[in-house]
Amino acid sequence: MIDKPHQATMQAKHPGVPRSRAGAPAAPVAGAAVRAPRRPGALLMAACLAAVLGAAVGGGRAHAQAPVPAAEAAPRDFDAERKAIDDSRAWTNYRYAKAEHDCYATFFVNHCVDKAKDVQREELEVLRKRELEVSAAERAYKAVQRDQRQALQRAQDEAERPQREANEKASREAFGKKQQEQQLRDAERQGQAPQRAANAQAYDKKQADFDARLKEAQQHAAEDARKRAENVKDYEAKQRDAAQRQRELDERRAKAKEQGSASSPRPFGF
Repeated sequence: MIDKPHQATMQAKHPGVPRSRAGAPAAPVAGAAVRAPRRPGALLMAACLAAVLGAAVGGGRAHAQAPVPAAEAAPRDFDAERKAIDDSRAWTNYRYAKAEHDCYATFFVNHCVDKAKDVQREELEVLRKRELEVSAAERAYKAVQRDQRQALQRAQDEAERPQREANEKASREAFGKKQQEQQLRDAERQGQAPQRAANAQAYDKKQADFDARLKEAQQHAAEDARKRAENVKDYEAKQRDAAQRQRELDERRAKAKEQGSASSPRPFGF
């Protein structure tokens, strides 16, 4: 005899499974013994979801059996397809958890759970193959796109090659012309080197002569200034001597005049 766990225990064991409301049946699982739904609406909803899942799985099998060549297929929304696969996988896992929960309401619990696992395993395998096909198709499509880009790039390179070669040739010719002009300028400078050396020597000689004349002029100017100073001194000395002689002469004349007045006879005796 297998004990059936309480519903609260199953909720703690499978937190992803929503708690069933009173009277709401679980989603049906093929091959598993489940309780009959109490409301026809719930059964209709489960049947619709199962039909959607079956269509997705069937489409995956069809793609896996007869894949369309990536070169001829139109671009596909691979992200949307992966999202649909993820949604189907989540729905499969939810159905298994729900079926496992409902199995504990049956007498043969282990047999019911094994059947639910088989259904889940089969559906997950189909989804895995579908996911591999989508990945392979995406890789093939990207490879075709890459090959097309490379082919376009090669064609563009081939189309641009004449212009590119012409540009390279013009660049080489311009560079060679510049090199020749530079060599010509170098040769001209080398040919003008003696003249430039002679010009530099003549300039140095002129500069030396100018410096010599300037130095001589400065010396003459200094000599002239010295002579002018000496002449001024001589003139001042002569002026002082002349003034001194004039004073001495005036003194002698005054003295002789006084002596002459004293020795001359007086007619009236006084």
